[in-house]
Amino acid sequence: MAARRAWVLNLDADLELGASGPYTPTKSVRLAMKAHVASLAGSLLGPDDVLVDESSPAGCARGLAGRAFCPTPCALAILRRAGADPEPTPPLDVVRRVNSRAFASALGPTLPGGAFVTDLERAKAALEGEPPVGEGWRVKYAFGMAGRNQRVVSGATLAENDLAFVSRGLARGGVQIEPNVAIDEEYALHGLVTVDARVDLGRLVRQRCDVRGAWLSTEWIDPAREPLGDVPARMSEEARRVGRALFEAGYFGPFGIDAFTYRDRRGDRQLQARSEINARYSMGFAIGFPGGT
Repeated sequence: MAARRAWVLNLDADLELGASGPYTPTKSVRLAMKAHVASLAGSLLGPDDVLVDESSPAGCARGLAGRAFCPTPCALAILRRAGADPEPTPPLDVVRRVNSRAFASALGPTLPGGAFVTDLERAKAALEGEPPVGEGWRVKYAFGMAGRNQRVVSGATLAENDLAFVSRGLARGGVQIEPNVAIDEEYALHGLVTVDARVDLGRLVRQRCDVRGAWLSTEWIDPAREPLGDVPARMSEEARRVGRALFEAGYFGPFGIDAFTYRDRRGDRQLQARSEINARYSMGFAIGFPGGT
């Protein structure tokens, strides 16, 4: 029987990791998390586990092991206030580093023309050029959640509001610039990096998100009924490479990579085998890595 645990489902972890000072979620962020927390609790928590947050009574989880969606300072503080003993986690600087889009970019772009940029002149030069695929450019801050902190930029000359958006992102550590492509199908592959460098992978799942990139659902793919060509093999290879890079960076724990297919200018289907790295739990983790929680 699995040990009983106290959980914090801090789905705003990326926003906290990207904050330049003390972090408090806004009302809109709390509202965006509310429905997803309930959904995730149903799949990630065991039947006897306890869900705690900043409103939980002090000591309500005394004596339980504590686990967070992502071990940020706020999440660990909530667990300790509830009386739980947080499980071992990587240092905060490691968690912050590996969840930044800069870390994913350092492993090499998986969309043609994609790059993580920290300099305004380089950002302007990239955004005023023609993307090799897609329509316009998508700019993403180093940290974001549910489609926040990103926008599509197009045109030979940057609009004033686009320039202001890019400048704010650069002030927060940099921006990921990549072609804005129309997505055909979205996939995810989840895994676990152990303290002894083992990388265990789950099963490939289909992911559905809205037009802003906010998660909607995750479902298992039956490979016997739905052959996917080289997608499973390529994603498995990429996930193992990511897992090794996470371990070398000092990280251990749950992780996942997102991916999607799109059409190039000739109309051929292409795979972006690593659109995001999530060095934490994610909404589809329990489906993609059953029994791994």
